[in-house]
Amino acid sequence: MTTPGPDEARRLLEQELGRAAYGGAQETWWDRASRTFLEWLGSLVPDGTGSPAFGRTLLVIAVLVLVVVVVLVVVSRGLPRRRPRPGTTDPGAVFDDDDLRSADVVAAAAAAALRAGDWSTAVLEGFRALARGLGERDLVLVVPGATARAIADRATTPFPALGDTLRDASDAFDAVRYLGVEADEPTARRVLDAERDVRRARPVPTGGPARSDGPTVPA
Repeated sequence: MTTPGPDEARRLLEQELGRAAYGGAQETWWDRASRTFLEWLGSLVPDGTGSPAFGRTLLVIAVLVLVVVVVLVVVSRGLPRRRPRPGTTDPGAVFDDDDLRSADVVAAAAAAALRAGDWSTAVLEGFRALARGLGERDLVLVVPGATARAIADRATTPFPALGDTLRDASDAFDAVRYLGVEADEPTARRVLDAERDVRRARPVPTGGPARSDGPTVPA
């Protein structure tokens, strides 16, 4: 085997490098884009890298890059959305803000739930009917956000004899609505009986004995 001369070796090398296996060494679009960008950058700094013009050019480039990044973020994720304001209903409140039903309407809903065997709904609607009735009679100011226990405690002033009944009903309401307890039939009936007794009872004058037009339910 003879050793090729310089010209022959160069020809063989060029032939070998021209094969497809060496395609990865060819210039890519990234190489061309990078070279174009560097050439453009060089055209902006004719005074050299240490000149004030060079610093200003870098600042302009940084701003442009920042703008591009912001645009890309907006395009990919959309404009920032303002978070909706949380509901104004107090999580411990008896009524939702949009619940404007009368005491009779709520009491009817409680009775319907009791007949349907929906004990938990009967408890909730039964205490709401009790609370709305107190408000309609101007006996207890049921302000937005008022809790079941606060309403029950305030109602013991005009109805001291029903204090235990009122607190039992408020505890049942809180257990169903906020603790996820499934009410049973006896609990539902106690709450509806409490609503009936409060509705029938006459408020006592300050310092006077309690009076009622109907039976009360023991705690």
